[in-house]
Amino acid sequence: MPTNEKQYDHLVKPLEKYSAKAVYGSTFCKRPIELQILVEDGVVTDIGGTVECPYSKQWLGALISKAKGLDVDAAWGISGDDLRSSITPPEHEEDCVDCDTYAVAAFRLALRNWEKKV
Repeated sequence: MPTNEKQYDHLVKPLEKYSAKAVYGSTFCKRPIELQILVEDGVVTDIGGTVECPYSKQWLGALISKAKGLDVDAAWGISGDDLRSSITPPEHEEDCVDCDTYAVAAFRLALRNWEKKV
């Protein structure tokens, strides 16, 4: 188990009020990432969600820390590479296959849904 998994527990929780949501279900471990964003005046003011995978939870927590407070245009630019320094890699690399990609994909789906008013 990653050493800093608990660091993000308080960040990764569903939002009661949100502007858009997305579910990314094509993860390697078959555990979907559900994500909600709250956008006010073009700024991502809150991000929340649920995920069962402890590694995806770390990535989602790192993403929340990085993206909260950014304007939507800047938020689109976030990548897994931007989050990597916040993550403790798993002991066995095969335990975390592309978790960063899945968390970022869920976030971008939510941004797209916000833009399209879905």
